[in-house]
Amino acid sequence: MMKRFFTFIALAMLCSTLCAQQVFTVVYATSDDGFLNVRTQPSMKGKVIEKLWAFSHGLGTGIYRGEQGNWTRVSVGDVAGWVYTKYVGKQTWYKGNGKPRLVAKADFTTIYRESMADDEEHYFFGKVPRGTILADDFDQDETYYILKTVHDFLFIRKQDAEVVR
Repeated sequence: MMKRFFTFIALAMLCSTLCAQQVFTVVYATSDDGFLNVRTQPSMKGKVIEKLWAFSHGLGTGIYRGEQGNWTRVSVGDVAGWVYTKYVGKQTWYKGNGKPRLVAKADFTTIYRESMADDEEHYFFGKVPRGTILADDFDQDETYYILKTVHDFLFIRKQDAEVVR
């Protein structure tokens, strides 16, 4: 009886840890004009501080941070704000199918995007907190874990993430 109790407690703790983990989700505008205004507050009265663009080469242009009512909190580069949820599309590399997961292990794990400039390999896309599930569908090379899209890739330095089985 005690063994079952402790097994139940261990499973509950594991579930609460996994359920509480944020999944890295990229967002993009689905509006007819190809962008959404990122605002300082979840209201049309909020000042416009950035734009969230539509897909770019099969890749979203911002990071999902949560929702409140009809509004979605996003970050675009270093800017965080709110966009109207009705026109937000989402993209993720985590399917939850039991494969090993790639998890952020740095306090603020940096995500890089492929650069088209000749003088730099990758450029800043955004950051996610430690413990964020990044993917269970990924590749790797000597230096980076790679999240693939139709055309472009996202990169996470191996030192900033770990594979959890």
